[in-house]
Amino acid sequence: MAFAPQITPADEMALGALLEPLGEHPEVAESKLEGYALLTGMGPTYLWFQLQALREVAAGFGLDDAEIARGLDQMAGGAVATLLASGLAPAAVMDLIPVKPLAEMEPEVTGFYHTRLPALYQKIKP
Repeated sequence: MAFAPQITPADEMALGALLEPLGEHPEVAESKLEGYALLTGMGPTYLWFQLQALREVAAGFGLDDAEIARGLDQMAGGAVATLLASGLAPAAVMDLIPVKPLAEMEPEVTGFYHTRLPALYQKIKP
């Protein structure tokens, strides 16, 4: 969320209390609001279809729903933690696992991120 300059700290606290049941509601500068929304608000849509495809493939390997859920949760959380908190450069993180079955498709997928998301950002940015 972003607050107008005339909002008092007491008003900010009251609004925060109203939003608390909905979960986290970080404050960001108004100039960054659209970028933050593209990252966090729409972000799951960039990943859900890929994670669901992994679930379906894993089921075909004989894993049950509980094994898939636990494995996917651990893998995704660990991947994010490794990228953001390991202290390694992104290229070094991406080189930690030597077998990359989808490597030849990475440029196409990252190309979508680098073309579609900036174009959407330009559409929604005031």
